[in-house]
Amino acid sequence: MPLPNVLFSLNAPSEHLSPLDGLAEVRVLNNGVAKAPREQILREIRDCVGFISQGEVTVDAEFLDAAPHLKIVANAAMGVDNLDIDEIRSRGIVAVNTPSAFAESTADLTLGLMLDLTRRISESDRHVRTGKWARGMEPLRWEGTKLGELTLGIVGYGRIAKLVESRAAAFGMEVIHCRSRFCGGKNERTLDDLLAEAEIVVTLVPLTEETHHLINADRLAKMKVGSFFLNVARGKVMDESAVVEALQSGHLAGAAFDVFEEEPIVSEELFAMENVVLTPHIGGATKQQRRSGRMEAAADVARFLRGEELRNDLF
Repeated sequence: MPLPNVLFSLNAPSEHLSPLDGLAEVRVLNNGVAKAPREQILREIRDCVGFISQGEVTVDAEFLDAAPHLKIVANAAMGVDNLDIDEIRSRGIVAVNTPSAFAESTADLTLGLMLDLTRRISESDRHVRTGKWARGMEPLRWEGTKLGELTLGIVGYGRIAKLVESRAAAFGMEVIHCRSRFCGGKNERTLDDLLAEAEIVVTLVPLTEETHHLINADRLAKMKVGSFFLNVARGKVMDESAVVEALQSGHLAGAAFDVFEEEPIVSEELFAMENVVLTPHIGGATKQQRRSGRMEAAADVARFLRGEELRNDLF
């Protein structure tokens, strides 16, 4: 009998999907480094029992209508906001993700963004590249802020948040956090108290109905004047226009974003701001963790095909 077909939506080395060797015919879309057009994905998925993506493909009713043989959807990603969970479940299709595969890389990026923002690394890099530095030294211009004298407030307290906490502590930062259910731990605060106390606030929560626009105009107003805001979670966790206004008014000293409310669209006002660092959703984008995420997703699809218990079943 022919092997069942499994589609992977991006161009990736075949060894990253090796758990499926001998179990499935794996079809990899070779579109260079770009995301494959949705029309192509809908054509290719028609005869597939499995689908693996990195969370860049929306799996909704339209997608499922085009995939009459689909039995399992796997996100090689932590988030699942690209999946219409109710629709997938209603059709008896299994869904899995990789909740721990990208935690280390995302924590590293969070510290990198904090350093970039507080020490004005990208801003000073741009200054040197223009040739302006060659016109004369300005010793007082580039004073930044020492991380070790700041309080970091982490909104959320999952895997990534705890890794950020340990890294920030190594810089001498005081770290506080909040979570959806207040438990009263030593370094735990309510969200409002955290916003009022911290000099740097970073969001590290999944996107849900409860966290949509969690950081809005009212909550930004509770932050200290001159504080910094980072979003390394999901774009819709923040009201992007409200953050822009807080930056324009000077209430925020700066901000860094790895995610945006309407990706890949970015508020144009941000481009002109020197005190803003922008990255294109690269939180988990290291070679090592991309490989492990793909391997983990492929391994769960392999377990499904063998009739075994899944490791990261969303249902």
